[in-house]
Amino acid sequence: MATLNQTLDAIQRHVGFPRSRGYSVARRLQEARILPIGGPGIAPAPGQRDVCLLLAVLMSAPKLHEAPDHALAYALMTPGGAVLSADAPARIPRSALEFLEVKAEVAIGGSPEAIQDVRAHRYEFVHGWREFSAHTPEGTVTRFVLPGALASHQQAPHRVAGVVKGEAFVNLMKELF
Repeated sequence: MATLNQTLDAIQRHVGFPRSRGYSVARRLQEARILPIGGPGIAPAPGQRDVCLLLAVLMSAPKLHEAPDHALAYALMTPGGAVLSADAPARIPRSALEFLEVKAEVAIGGSPEAIQDVRAHRYEFVHGWREFSAHTPEGTVTRFVLPGALASHQQAPHRVAGVVKGEAFVNLMKELF
């Protein structure tokens, strides 16, 4: 399993996000007990969920003190801002983080066709407000926003997003896991 330092190096290599900033954000998430800390003589080893969460927070470019809030938001954002009940179909991802985890699972151990599909996706992590969107090769877009928010409504005059291509996402996950 990869250490946090190896994870930050891989994110810089595949996504282009600076390691120095990544370390600062990861430290904030560790202080908030959102990422694993490790122990005496044991480096923290993030799992798939942790890597997906760290990538989402880094790409949404929060102010450093807002990093834990961004992390929690990714665990809450639902497709289209829907308020999902307990009896909602299981095929509907419960959060943006769960959606990324499923794509990571496919990238690591899916069929060649499924992996190729993930490689063709594009992921946008919006700065300034809580939104994540996944763009498929067919041109469809799935937007995740906080429950009750309008996914079709732009919440600021300009939309700026950190973009991760599916190819980079798959390569990152394959390297780490």
